[in-house]
Amino acid sequence: MTAKSHMSRMTIDVPEEDHKRLKALAAVLGKSMREIVIEWIQDHLYSSNTPNAETLEAIKQIERGENLVESDSMDDLFKKLGI
Repeated sequence: MTAKSHMSRMTIDVPEEDHKRLKALAAVLGKSMREIVIEWIQDHLYSSNTPNAETLEAIKQIERGENLVESDSMDDLFKKLGI
């Protein structure tokens, strides 16, 4: 970002506990809370984590109720999935 970039101001209300945690995180990382929020926004607005064709097809199958695996427990699920 350059010094001449156009900026917009935003005010948000957050729970006090979240504010404290963000402030502590900023201190640990040696950054300002503003820097952390801007980085998060940029990471999420400009993310290139687009699902591939295989994942998109799996999502469609789930939405249609196809190829679902039912299990009674986590152990049972892992066994059925072979993991």
